[in-house]
Amino acid sequence: MSYGYREIGTGQKKGLSSTEKKHLIIALGVLTLAFAISFSGGFYGILSTTFPVFLLISFISVGTAFLFHELAHRRLARAYGCWAEFRMWRWGLILALMFSFLGFVFAAPGAVMIKGHITREQNGKISAAGPATNWLVGALFLTGSYFSNLYGIVFVPFVLAFVAFVNLFIGGFNLLPFGPLDGRKIFSWSVKNYILLVALIGGTLAAGYYLGPLSGFL
Repeated sequence: MSYGYREIGTGQKKGLSSTEKKHLIIALGVLTLAFAISFSGGFYGILSTTFPVFLLISFISVGTAFLFHELAHRRLARAYGCWAEFRMWRWGLILALMFSFLGFVFAAPGAVMIKGHITREQNGKISAAGPATNWLVGALFLTGSYFSNLYGIVFVPFVLAFVAFVNLFIGGFNLLPFGPLDGRKIFSWSVKNYILLVALIGGTLAAGYYLGPLSGFL
């Protein structure tokens, strides 16, 4: 996720720096564990025989939702000529883990930090890139879950629905128009585009619930 942009550092190398790799790996690991604990039933879910399965599915889900979200922010910021790298938020990761034992994930792992001169519109577009990517990935996996279920394929629909839900959840969470969340910067740039993104993610979640794939997640 991305929870705001501030000036940091100087210069920019291509690819991932060693610091950025470390922060991404730690955040990915903690979020994977948090979602696995939450969806397996909280504290006692860790002791269940199905927990390793949830851990694997959670890794796939967070890998698409968290990494794609952050890299979308990062890529667009760099396209505008800015320095941009992900930095984890330690307290956010600790809270994610703590809340997961109660059956809920507080998804605030960190942010893509940028340095450079950008307009309000560019900042809004950078912020929108993450949730928009989550919506696209979520919609694709949700469609796959729906049709694979129609053909009676075992277990695959659940895995695809899990990936879809995590993407839509992270995208939706980031659209909250408060504090350093993406939603505030998108709303500040364009109310129309903010409402469009909210409608896309909310509508996809609703469709997933009424059509069946997400009925067990909402």
